Amino acid sequence: MLKNITSILLFLFFISCTNEPVTISGIESKSLEEYILNGEKIYTANCIECHKSNLEGADNWKSGKDVDGHRLPPPINGTGHAWHHSPEQLFNTIKYGLVYFDLKYEGKMNGFEKLSDDEIWMVIEFIYSKWPQDIKNIYNENFLE
Repeated sequence: MLKNITSILLFLFFISCTNEPVTISGIESKSLEEYILNGEKIYTANCIECHKSNLEGADNWKSGKDVDGHRLPPPINGTGHAWHHSPEQLFNTIKYGLVYFDLKYEGKMNGFEKLSDDEIWMVIEFIYSKWPQDIKNIYNENFLE
């Protein structure tokens, strides 16, 4: 498990710090810019409905509820709490949903197991690219250094 986490962190650090081509299993070598653009396309197809076009989430996300009584989607643009979570936590939330962390979870973030691991990392890199630099610096210090 620790080896996997270390590999993930090294991978994210590498692609965050270089514009050199990145080779990912099953995907042709791509520049960081292409990687992020692919992440944006995947985000648009799967996440935009809840987290919105600018990753701002729902209004009143901290205390509001939807018509089913579920919490509203938070912003993931650096103004919410996504940057408080490790790359592994972000990956598992996207892949498996919040039930991964709480077996009694009954909300709308059910995960996207249809996405490949590479596609999920592209989405995470796209999200990371939208965070303000000061948030990136804190995130890097906490999780990538």
